Amino acid sequence: MKILVTDDSRSVHGFIEAMFVDTPHELEHAYDGTEALDQIKGGLSVDVILLDWEMPQLSGVEALKALREQGCAIPILMVTSRNNVKNIAEALEGGANEYIMKPFTKDILFEKLEMVLGRKVA
Repeated sequence: MKILVTDDSRSVHGFIEAMFVDTPHELEHAYDGTEALDQIKGGLSVDVILLDWEMPQLSGVEALKALREQGCAIPILMVTSRNNVKNIAEALEGGANEYIMKPFTKDILFEKLEMVLGRKVA
């Protein structure tokens, strides 16, 4: 499985990378919504996108909407510290397949990935 991690925090990238040590999965990285859009438009093939909400250039929810408007069917999980019902509803209505609130554990991430992909991750 190939995952696009989109977050402006390098420490979040490192945290997620550590969760995938000793797994066969490959991570790609984007540090804002614009970079993620460019990578997908450029032909990057991934199985799932992890997308933070608050980022410079283009927010995660804006990137989510743009991806869906362009016909992107890749499963997208919002991974964010925004935890109110309004934000969750906005993301899901905008096309997110699932929503993970920071901080999270490896078990939570893998469970959500398995839900949206319909197969075991670890």
